[in-house]
Amino acid sequence: MNEQSMERREHYLNVNYGIRSWLFTTDHKRIAWLYLLSVTFFFFIGGFFATLIRLELLTPQGDLVQAET
Repeated sequence: MNEQSMERREHYLNVNYGIRSWLFTTDHKRIAWLYLLSVTFFFFIGGFFATLIRLELLTPQGDLVQAET
């Protein structure tokens, strides 16, 4: 293997490391990754709350979620 192939290539994912470089980026590829991750995260959060509501409605008493919570 030659020395050039052993070097790490810079591309849009590793040009700058750190959370700040990801949050304040203007690179459209990084923005797409952030969008995809946030949509997936909130999809699972919504699924969790939908399951919680279904479990609440499963019993006639409705005692899983109280008014104080």
